[in-house]
Amino acid sequence: MKRILSILLTLTFAGTLCACSQTSSGNSVAPAAATADSAVPSTAAKRTEQQFLEDSMKSYNLEGVAIVVKDGKTLCQAATGIADPETGEESTTDSLYCVGSVGKQFCATAVMLLQQQGKLSVDDMLGKYYPECPYGDKVSLSQMMSMRSGIAEFYDTTYDGHNFNETPVGDLAKVLTNEGTVDENREILTKWLFEQPLEFEPDAENMYCNSNFFLLASIVEKVSGESYEDFVKENIFAPLGMTNSGFVDELLDDPRLAKNSQADKAKTVYVGITRGLGDIVTCADDMKKWMLSFAEDKLLTADSKLQMMYDPDEDGYGFGISPYDGNWYHSGVFTSYLSFDYIIPSQVTNNQDALRGDLSTMCAELADKLVFSQT
Repeated sequence: MKRILSILLTLTFAGTLCACSQTSSGNSVAPAAATADSAVPSTAAKRTEQQFLEDSMKSYNLEGVAIVVKDGKTLCQAATGIADPETGEESTTDSLYCVGSVGKQFCATAVMLLQQQGKLSVDDMLGKYYPECPYGDKVSLSQMMSMRSGIAEFYDTTYDGHNFNETPVGDLAKVLTNEGTVDENREILTKWLFEQPLEFEPDAENMYCNSNFFLLASIVEKVSGESYEDFVKENIFAPLGMTNSGFVDELLDDPRLAKNSQADKAKTVYVGITRGLGDIVTCADDMKKWMLSFAEDKLLTADSKLQMMYDPDEDGYGFGISPYDGNWYHSGVFTSYLSFDYIIPSQVTNNQDALRGDLSTMCAELADKLVFSQT
């Protein structure tokens, strides 16, 4: 049986996101007015979608929080399972989760915001910000954000039946530990990355790699003159009203953070090195605000969104966003948590049976594709 211990699932049926592009990639400037076909369903229909979501989560043994948004409004949401096994406290829609690699969307957006401010370009080479990097004149920021840089991966991820274990590869695990300070770990990891040869020539392949976003977050700091965390808080969280969001280095011991009985056994190195690649802690309602920002033009211009969502392979990776079957998503893991945000074009929401089918299908795909089997 497949089971996940904690999940934050966010689905956005946002038809206006595909209005300016044939790729269904989320490039419109603002949401259009709702039509009779796309309006939020009646109270009775809402109950039907609510029950469908709850039944789907139960069928696939998904515990945690799910929220579904249509035309900018919450269509349905569900919270299941226990948030704290020591107290017996149940999960609520306000429970906090570390959303893992979904954080790459925030890092990519930070880079795009700095480009909008004229402070950098995604065509800049890595060497502009790290002159000591031996391959700095070969790798661009855009190649890093689209996972086409060839930079070596530093994380090895496994699943032990209870937790996702993320540990540094090889001998790096001996020196990169949670006992190190944030600054020490970041210095060790940066030095190690620059000592590794490229896995392939930039743009020759597509390889998912956390190292890209660790370095991108550092570049955000170099260009903005402030910490990555402060930049995201001031330029993303605050404008969007994401008042319950923060970073794992700050909130790992926060009592609002969902837990499970096996989380303390996770072999995960996070201190300092999840910056930009998997460090965001948030809740369902804040994720709703984040995903809707792409439709409501609150942060990025239309040109920035076109760049961010362009995927040269059509099945590879944009800037912190992945295409899947005509839709756009990102998943993330952190110890016992698995997160998933998903933007679906509006065509499927005009028919309520199709909408409910999508709710069930998404839960099934999450269980089948993104959760490791446990015995």
